[in-house]
Amino acid sequence: MITLNLLFVDSNKISFENLLSSSFLSEKNIEKLSRYKLEETKKEKAVSLILKNKYIGQYSINEHGKPLSESCYFNISHSKGYVVFIKDDIPIGVDIEKIRPAEDDLKEYISSELEKNYIKDDKTFYEVWTNKESLTKCIGTGIKEKIKDIPSIPINDVKNYKGKKYRSKTITYNDLVISITRESELPFDIKIKKEML
Repeated sequence: MITLNLLFVDSNKISFENLLSSSFLSEKNIEKLSRYKLEETKKEKAVSLILKNKYIGQYSINEHGKPLSESCYFNISHSKGYVVFIKDDIPIGVDIEKIRPAEDDLKEYISSELEKNYIKDDKTFYEVWTNKESLTKCIGTGIKEKIKDIPSIPINDVKNYKGKKYRSKTITYNDLVISITRESELPFDIKIKKEML
């Protein structure tokens, strides 16, 4: 079984000024970051740019907004100041969400009948949500259809979607739910590595 490294950054503990001093940010990156208003967003975007520049180098963005590299597959997600980054040799997607109260209307909007039966609390809701997100990010489209129709179950197993098989793994880390989806049936493990920027 393969083990993938999931890089984890808590940007809440880093000042924006410190991030701006990174040698992995270009002047163009810094100019782009100045367009964001919220401090949390600026820091999340700065961390994302630093990780992409440090571990990927050259990359492009597809028509759905997914960053692509010719040398590997990779994905990034952030929530409430927490940023995760993963790379692989096959298509991969990752999503992170901080566990917090979710409105019943939102649960109803995103969930199939099977998923409604699975959801027991906010943690299980975010397991469903992050599975849907990581699957669409693995495919490279983002959510472009009715979110109820994107499968999340089984949470830690193989799903069939649009003629392909995907394996997902969901972990809880502190008060965060993180889901990783790969275009493969093979089981995999995740090792969280705190990245110091």
